[in-house]
Formats: sequence, C-alpha cells, structure tokens
Amino acid sequence: MRTLQIQHDHTNLLGAFHDVLHGAGEVDLWRTFEDPAPESLAPYDAVVLMGGVAMPDEDDRYPWIPQELRLLREGLERDLPMLGVCFGGQILARAAGAGVGPSPTEQGWFDIGLNEAGKADPLLGPLGEGYRAFEWHHYNFQMPPDAVPLAQNAAGNQAYRIGSAAWGLQFHIEVDRKTVEWWMDVGEWNLDEHNVDKDAMRADTDALVEGNAQAAADLARRFVEIARQHGHA
Repeated sequence: MRTLQIQHDHTNLLGAFHDVLHGAGEVDLWRTFEDPAPESLAPYDAVVLMGGVAMPDEDDRYPWIPQELRLLREGLERDLPMLGVCFGGQILARAAGAGVGPSPTEQGWFDIGLNEAGKADPLLGPLGEGYRAFEWHHYNFQMPPDAVPLAQNAAGNQAYRIGSAAWGLQFHIEVDRKTVEWWMDVGEWNLDEHNVDKDAMRADTDALVEGNAQAAADLARRFVEIARQHGHA
C-alpha cells in the first residue's frame, strides 16, 4: 500500500497514525509549505491530509492551496480512499464543493456528537457514543453536496463521508500526549487569546489522551483495511 501524507506545517504530523500507516506500506510525504506538488494522485492507494495553521480559503496567502484542491478533486473523481483531519477535512470539503469559514472556537476535549449514520460508519462507528476528541480550530466546513453527515456538535459539523472511502474530520483524533503537550507549548499564546483554561485542558489530557491514541491507531488500521478492500491497494 502506498499512501500520500499531506503535511501543511511543521507541527501537524501523523501522531498516533504514524506506526500503522508506515507499517502498512510506503508513505510519501508532501510538505505543502516547501515541496513541489505531486503531478497526480495516480501512484497512490490512499491519501491522509493532516491539520495546519492555514485557513482553507487563504489562496492568496498560500499558493499551494489551489494545487491541493486540484489533487483532491482528482481523488474524489477516482473515489480514492482519503482521510482529512481538521484543516485536511476542511480543504477536502472545499474540494467537494462545500463552503468553509470561521466557526466557534474549540480548543480542548469535546464530544463530537456521532449521529446514527456515524455510529454505523465503518471508520467512525467503533469510536462509540460519547467519544470525546481533541479539538483546536477556529474554522469549520459546511456539509459537501452528497456527503453523509456523521457527527455534529454545538460548534458545527464534525465529520462526513463522501462516497465509500473519503472522510473529513474536524477533530484531531491523531493526537498523542507528545502532540498535545507540543501544541500547548508552541500555541500557548493562542490559548491565552481565547481564554482557555489550560489547567483543565491538561487534566482532560491526562484522563483521555492515552485512550485516544489507541482509538486513533485503531481508526488508522480500519482506514488501511478499507483502502485495501477498495481495490486501490
């Protein structure tokens, strides 16, 4: 299995997805902020799009955004297995025709509100009702045309599926302890700007992050298996 990892900045890495995806086969890395864009997604069996500090409609500021949109539209046309996280879920939604824009800020651990379709979804369903995910965003996506909504909470849409094998998530399921601690360090100014209770975030992290990392690894395994069964791998 050959996967393309799309990395949008220096801090949004694979986290708890890393070992599973690298164990499943070759993982090519496109760092949008310094590498040339791939010409096509044709060599790939799956695409994983991580988060980022950019906003998905800042085309004038980030010239790689139109290039990424072109590739994602190719992937959608081919029904290629794709998984977008936070910014990745937003730009995938935009590629599919949805609007994106500012939303209520979520920073910390929140219930994502799986709906009935989400509970039955082969990728997200095993997370179970009441799953709390780590969030760090100020933007959100509208629901793409023909997408299946999978989760919503008070801040907006949290997950969707397009076709049989493309998912967009608003939440950062990939985080492990190292990731959360790193983001709280480098992003402390942003937490302070939004009056986030950092002690409460640390307490929630202590309670939830190890279980979340296991849930993320399990989700990555399901994604790999779906990609293999889908016929691209």
